[in-house]
Amino acid sequence: MKKFLPLLSVSLLLASALSAQGLRYGITGAMNASNFAMELNDLSFNPDMRVGFRAGFRMEMPAPFIYDGFYFDGELLLSSKGAKIDTTVGEESAKSTVRPYYLELPIHIGYRYDFGGGNVGIFGSFGPYVAMGLFGTDKVTVGSTSTKPDTFSDERLKRFDFGVGLRAGVAMFDHYRIYVGYDWGLINIAQDSDNKINNRNFYVGASYMF
Repeated sequence: MKKFLPLLSVSLLLASALSAQGLRYGITGAMNASNFAMELNDLSFNPDMRVGFRAGFRMEMPAPFIYDGFYFDGELLLSSKGAKIDTTVGEESAKSTVRPYYLELPIHIGYRYDFGGGNVGIFGSFGPYVAMGLFGTDKVTVGSTSTKPDTFSDERLKRFDFGVGLRAGVAMFDHYRIYVGYDWGLINIAQDSDNKINNRNFYVGASYMF
């Protein structure tokens, strides 16, 4: 209890300081159209996109110390990514749907320009993200045989991902955000060092700020 009280006091002081800076909380959700940039055994592939989702919590904090209109934002998301891959193994067709689910943390710096009396604004932001693979089950079909391997097994994908992203959109009536964005994965997530796989993700979504 003696150790808990100082920690609680510090937490309350930090929360008060952040509130004084105009920190706001909200919820967000989007449709993902994800894909891979791939090179397997020195061959380039053009996988098809996989439709998924991203959903979670959002925070915004004004940054007038940079310039009026600048802000920081961060999100904590469950994000479904992956791709669909068609190829051949010997004389048989092979299809693979990769379905990873990540816990993702993007942190952006952005600028918002308001007009129409402040009821409408446009914004743009960029910044890094980190992600940790939570779970996933792929679907692999070779000829007439189908299997469902673990996405994050030792033979398939690494769990950790890191990249950068851009986002732009419209803010309305102080509470609503509609946006589009794109993320580039910078880390090779293939377990086999002879192969190269990077996440790519386009998304369209909306947020509500409390």
